[in-house]
Amino acid sequence: MNRSDVAMLVGFATIYDLRVQVDELKVKAWAESLDEDIPLEIAKKIISAHYANSDSAVNPSHINREWRYRKASEIERERGEKISAEMKEAAERKASPEVVAIYMQEIRKSFQRGKDVGVEEDTGQVASNP
Repeated sequence: MNRSDVAMLVGFATIYDLRVQVDELKVKAWAESLDEDIPLEIAKKIISAHYANSDSAVNPSHINREWRYRKASEIERERGEKISAEMKEAAERKASPEVVAIYMQEIRKSFQRGKDVGVEEDTGQVASNP
């Protein structure tokens, strides 16, 4: 947000609260204090929401805190969507019950072949060296 946006934002806050006054020093201080990436329209919505829920005077920390919370929530939402998409993709790649049955049948055949060639049952004894 540039300095003229900050001046408009401070002026917007005065609509809600006469305790907030617009002057050059206040605009400079808010400009230095506000996160630079806050869009003006979002900052206005944050101020409106603040005064809808509180009668305390708004200041840059209120705006920054809410902006950072919104950004973190958005990142978390995107992360959740990505995980959901990955899980859906994994479920789509998952073998069908029919394919699993075929694999299990092949595994059982392999075990059975081992028994057919004279593999002894496990006695729990360690074999000696020849």
